[in-house]
Formats: sequence, structure tokens, C-alpha cells
Amino acid sequence: MSATTEPSAKLLGEVALIACGRREGKIRSCPSCESQAPALLNIARTGPTDALAAAICGDNKGACRACQAKAEMILAETSCAA
Repeated sequence: MSATTEPSAKLLGEVALIACGRREGKIRSCPSCESQAPALLNIARTGPTDALAAAICGDNKGACRACQAKAEMILAETSCAA
């Protein structure tokens, strides 16, 4: 019997909030970032930073600096939770 672990709602919420642009006073992400959180978390667990940044940015060619920073933050925060 194989048990798969589902990411916690808290972890998915954090990933979504970072991708959406976490800032003081903002406690929740937009619906679009919330729906992308499971895929972003999967990329964070298996892919390189550049792939995660491109997924956040939505650009097939690369990512902007802000999205690169968001990707690094997601990786830093999820490495402890993974």
C-alpha cells in the first residue's frame, strides 16, 4: 500500500501568496495564483529555479527578476516543508 502525501493547504497558500506578490497587509493570493499553487509546488520540488520562475512569470522564454526572486523564495520556504 502506497501513501501519497498531499501538500497542506497552508503550504499551498504560502506558495500562492509568494507567487502573487507577498507584501505587508496582504494575507491571500488572487484566485489565479491560488489555482497555480499545486503546479508551482510540483515544479519547486522537481525542477530548477529557472523553470519555476518562468512558470510564475508566465513567459515561455524566461522570467523577470521579480519572478526569479519569487521562485527563490518559494524554493527556500518549501525546502523545509518538503
